[in-house]
Amino acid sequence: MMRWSRMPRHFMSVVRMQSSSITTTKLLRLDESKASNNIVAAAFESLKEIDNDKSRKSSFYIINNTIDNATTVEEILAISEIGLVSKQHALKAVSTLAEWASSGRVKLSEFETDIRFLKLCRMLGKENTKEKEHLFSDLSTVLGITGDDEAAKLISSISLPQMVKVLSTIGAKKKRSTTLLRSLAFNIGRCSEKMDIKQCADVLFALAILNFPDEVLLEKVSADVRSILSSTDRPSVIGSIVTSIGILRYRDPDLLESLSTWLEKHIDGCKQHILISYLLTLAYVNYKPNNMDNIIKVFQSTKQFHDFGNLNTWLDIIWSLVVLEKADNEHLATVLSPDFISSLMKLKGNKVVSIKLLNINGYAKTKIDYKGPLLDSNSEIFKLELMRSKDKQVLMTTLIDSLSIMFPSENFVKTNVNTDLGFIIDAECALDSKLNPIPLDSSKIKSPETHLIAFMLTGFHDTCRGCHNEPNGITALNTRLVRSLGYKVLAVPYTELSTRDTLVNRVQYLKESLKNLLSEP
Repeated sequence: MMRWSRMPRHFMSVVRMQSSSITTTKLLRLDESKASNNIVAAAFESLKEIDNDKSRKSSFYIINNTIDNATTVEEILAISEIGLVSKQHALKAVSTLAEWASSGRVKLSEFETDIRFLKLCRMLGKENTKEKEHLFSDLSTVLGITGDDEAAKLISSISLPQMVKVLSTIGAKKKRSTTLLRSLAFNIGRCSEKMDIKQCADVLFALAILNFPDEVLLEKVSADVRSILSSTDRPSVIGSIVTSIGILRYRDPDLLESLSTWLEKHIDGCKQHILISYLLTLAYVNYKPNNMDNIIKVFQSTKQFHDFGNLNTWLDIIWSLVVLEKADNEHLATVLSPDFISSLMKLKGNKVVSIKLLNINGYAKTKIDYKGPLLDSNSEIFKLELMRSKDKQVLMTTLIDSLSIMFPSENFVKTNVNTDLGFIIDAECALDSKLNPIPLDSSKIKSPETHLIAFMLTGFHDTCRGCHNEPNGITALNTRLVRSLGYKVLAVPYTELSTRDTLVNRVQYLKESLKNLLSEP
């Protein structure tokens, strides 16, 4: 029973109102018994409903006002003892206490075990089987709160292990709430406490699943992994970290070198799939560690896909070796053989498989000493339709607008050039050494004095995270293949050809870039 002396003034109003409601009800019942017809009874019933409705509404606003004007923990917790408290009241009360705790206004110990606080927590989410656990251990409460903004406010008041668990949980549920993710990334990223190797793996996995490559948080994880890697002997956890880095396209040389050193030391204890994941990650982020040859020797010494038991896996391995410029002629021949292609096409194909085959086929053509099989020119693979992402298409429109100002007519510029190499050239033109445009159908196009230029747009997803717009492995391979066709490549990053910039500035940027390109040896 709550002491009357401790009850705030607002609660006295609620109690009086409830008493008034009871008295009114008694009078209505007395009058109702004296009524001789249904009309009078119905009228009194309506009055009773109106009275109760007014009482409930008034109580709601009074409790709400109590929370707004509360200055102590006691005043907020006292609302739990009022029968008219709703889930909205509980949410507001808990959020207020969380803000007070995070700002240092009160200490968590002042209310974390209070039975009234636990009661409010249970109103917000699922029942907590351990009643003595406080709100911030009850993840179902944090994750079950209706508003992501309110849930984000609670994050700053929980411990690092709890924040990691929340991030891991929403990753498993694939709940991509930007507000909540930003709060988690900010608070984990700025935390001075170090995570253990499992926590680092969990964070990276969640970021990969949710496609949320927060740079600050990634730096934090990288630093923590490097600080404890030498004392780690868990290949499965390292395998998870390696895989997530590849998915995120996170290119951190220090981290990659540290992982390479660890893998070389523990290579005998690592399962095959871990080494395959690492090879793919190196290819996706376009990075060659100092000891790469020691790591990938298992792939270089194997010439048959049967040793890996999966056609798609072998294709990924050879494609990765191509990106890293470590594939030999025998490797290329195994993937481009008619038997392998026929077996691969019987599986449920996708664009990625076709693109990788075209990449490998194009790479094989650049090798003078390669005498092995190539893709049949009549193969359905060459009919692959390539589509740009929405953001890349916006960038393409911006490029076309700029080129239309630079060149006198359409026969000086060609867009969407099919290469049959698994990608398209965004635009091409021909220039002489003085930057004068040459028609693409002119006989001068084959002159040694003519420079064939390929404009290659580099969107956000064509670059790695964790570095200054370093191209990922796919982009780097495409650039090498375009050069093998005789083009000078002008990479046009999204950071330079902004839609927010003026047309005059965009044209000036392209002209300066072309001038610098032609001045290169």
